[in-house]
Amino acid sequence: MLRKRLEEMTQVEDVTQHAALLMEISRSCPNTIVFVASPYPLGRYTCAMHVFGFAEEPEYAAIAERGFNRVFAGSAFVHWLIENCLLAELRPSDVNEGDLVMYFNDEGRFKHAGLMCGKDRVVSKWGTGHLFNHGFLEVPDSYGSTLRFFKKLPYGEAYVYFRRFATENGMLFAEAR
Repeated sequence: MLRKRLEEMTQVEDVTQHAALLMEISRSCPNTIVFVASPYPLGRYTCAMHVFGFAEEPEYAAIAERGFNRVFAGSAFVHWLIENCLLAELRPSDVNEGDLVMYFNDEGRFKHAGLMCGKDRVVSKWGTGHLFNHGFLEVPDSYGSTLRFFKKLPYGEAYVYFRRFATENGMLFAEAR
């Protein structure tokens, strides 16, 4: 019931209503979800941009803005990283603070990502809405129920991979002289 209600909350486009909606949900569905102050404007980044450190990074933005909504840090990029063995998968017992928690649906498709922030806790960006600190399955229903854990990529490495992903998806870059 909690996940269904969270799904309904995230469908409300006016994110200023989310605090009141979460409070209402919490009355009937106890949870441990806490808002986290975002260092960036909410509508300008996604969960994947959050976990790879791309939010408000000019290098990333210069590529994504040219990508015609095809080349950005989203599902295709995450699947590309996994398919190319560029993310080191971890056993749950080996996960540390800052590592990636990725959510997949029953068909194995990536749906959501967050960063570990303590034992069984995640900080993740929900759609165009807020950053939240939450338990593993205290997320909207559409984010999936299969969790996989990966070693966090440093920003520089993630950016190099993103640029490679962009090139493989048809973007051209001027050669450095």
